[in-house]
Amino acid sequence: MPQKNIHGYVVNYKNNALKGAEHLAYILSFDEAFSLFQAAQMSGEVKFEDRVGRNFTLKRETIGTFSLEKRKGW
Repeated sequence: MPQKNIHGYVVNYKNNALKGAEHLAYILSFDEAFSLFQAAQMSGEVKFEDRVGRNFTLKRETIGTFSLEKRKGW
């Protein structure tokens, strides 16, 4: 499973979630991405979509480590 460091957080993702990882890393501002990581850290997971409507789920694995999955839909 590929891994990417996004704003200091380790994110493990499957190849079908690459666009979600790129969205977190390069499209969202630091504050926008940080709020998603904090929400996932507190609640276990957070759902979001990128600007073209692809659906993803960011899940907490351990402190500072997350997994990113593409959800069904576009």
